[in-house]
Amino acid sequence: MLRRDTVKDLARVYIKAGDGGNGSVHFRREKYIPKGGPDGGDGGKGGDVIMVADANISSLVEYNYQRKFEARNGRPGSEKKSSGRNAGDIVVRVPVGTEIYLIPAQYMELNLRKRENLEELLTKRELLVDLKEDKQEYVVGYGGKGGRGNDHFKSSTNQAPMEAEDGVPGEEKYLLMELKVVADVGIMGLPNVGKSSLLKALTAANPKIAGYPFTTLEPNLGVLKTKKEHLILVDIPGVIEEAWEGKGIGPWFLKHLERTSQLIHVLAPDVEMQSSEHSQAQGSELVDQLVRNYEVVREELKKFGQGLADKPEIVVVNKMEMITEKSDQEEIVKKLGEKIGKKILLVSAGMMEGMEELIKEL
Repeated sequence: MLRRDTVKDLARVYIKAGDGGNGSVHFRREKYIPKGGPDGGDGGKGGDVIMVADANISSLVEYNYQRKFEARNGRPGSEKKSSGRNAGDIVVRVPVGTEIYLIPAQYMELNLRKRENLEELLTKRELLVDLKEDKQEYVVGYGGKGGRGNDHFKSSTNQAPMEAEDGVPGEEKYLLMELKVVADVGIMGLPNVGKSSLLKALTAANPKIAGYPFTTLEPNLGVLKTKKEHLILVDIPGVIEEAWEGKGIGPWFLKHLERTSQLIHVLAPDVEMQSSEHSQAQGSELVDQLVRNYEVVREELKKFGQGLADKPEIVVVNKMEMITEKSDQEEIVKKLGEKIGKKILLVSAGMMEGMEELIKEL
């Protein structure tokens, strides 16, 4: 089961806008004015629930704990045609890049690590808004209108109306909030191929780096500054085989690639090959391993859908220091490129080699 304290880019919340206040039934009763007539006031409007994109917020983790947002009701009307006070609005601040979906109530507690649950939810949810810009706001729940007091119902034939309106109920919704980072380039690949090291080499980012799988548990962002432009890069957690079925840390992090215009697919020799002798880590054996790893990630992109498999892709073989001979490097680039049908770049993020050519490709 997915622990709530680890979910930083997904949250489900219940919102309830305030009800409108009831109109008042009241008659003017003052000395020397025996026929004062109806003077019941209108009810106040209920509070709205508003989502606002805030560039100072980086995750949705707090909404895995605070999951209910209920605005106050409008106050009822009173005598002397006094309207009830309108209720204040509730503002819910979310990261820039948050998509807000309407979902059925029964999906609030569903375990989304299970493939069947996720697939079902993807067909049932309804997009309300994509908050892509700082300070962009959207009313997810409108407060109810206040009811009219009996002063509105007087007429020549009904001078003492005992009628007033109830306030209109505020909107009630169950929402899925999904954060998709806003980035130009996505860096992906199997665990432990050096994606975070590559991000660090290309940008000023300082992601956690270690020599074991799943060091990255959430997306890391960095900015690549060139003479012509600035590109935002995102490094996502490692993709493993059957991630779509819920293995590893699941498929949800792939959504952070949806806004990108191109992908960097990072490959590297397996751990076993990295510790092997030079002669054993080259040639057809290494090419076959790289092809298998490439196909694993591509298959998971196809399963996830959302156009990820169709994005332009730069294929990078990292840790080129493991392939010491220039002739071996050239042979691997040639054979791998022929097998997967893509141009191959050799780089070493740790030694800062091959970065200029990669930047030119970007």
